[in-house]
Amino acid sequence: MTDAAELAVDESISDGEIGQSGADEPDEAIERSISDLKREVGSLREALQEAQGEIAKLRASVADADVRIDGILSQWTRHRNDLDDLQSEGHRILAEKYVGFVEQVLFGLARRSVALNPKEDFGEALSRAVQRLCLEIFGRVQPSEVRIRRIVKAKSSDALAAHVNNAFRQGIALLSEANSMKDRPFWDFEFLEGESMNTDRQRVWGKSDPEAPVRYVVSPAYVAGGVRYCLQRVVTAERA
Repeated sequence: MTDAAELAVDESISDGEIGQSGADEPDEAIERSISDLKREVGSLREALQEAQGEIAKLRASVADADVRIDGILSQWTRHRNDLDDLQSEGHRILAEKYVGFVEQVLFGLARRSVALNPKEDFGEALSRAVQRLCLEIFGRVQPSEVRIRRIVKAKSSDALAAHVNNAFRQGIALLSEANSMKDRPFWDFEFLEGESMNTDRQRVWGKSDPEAPVRYVVSPAYVAGGVRYCLQRVVTAERA
């Protein structure tokens, strides 16, 4: 064999070996990477299980602490005689806000509405408008600004709509404050039409005659813990 022929054979063998080695090495590298990832996933799963165990212990500790805190607070409040007074004061303040809201905000909104939509009996139209506003805000589970606009005949784009929005926001704020009280109050609309006014539960609205039978409730009473912090405002026959 000549030197040229031997050189050609050597080059052929070298190229084959190189090609075979190049084909094997990537497969081995992939297998090693997969093995490394499997080990890493296994380690992460173990760490996760340990963390979950620690979280469960922490939750149990927090629950135990809550029980002990409740016990301490219960013993503490049992010997406090001023808490009822504080709660009563909170209801008294909120009831005053409520009365002011009805007599100023709702009355003012109703008066603007009736002035824009005049009726033959201005006083009756006014008290009926306040009644419907009170029923919407304090007599429903979910008061609606849209329904308030309908009550006062306001369009979403006119000036009266701004007063509606203000009344709605103040009413929702009052309800939210009432619902946050530990001894939650309620709004008492109950009455018997045609019966004499009960001065323990009711006051007359406007020019109503206190000696005449009750026709309807304009604004409900604010009641909490069996105490009436403000009375119903009712309409009877007008005084002569």
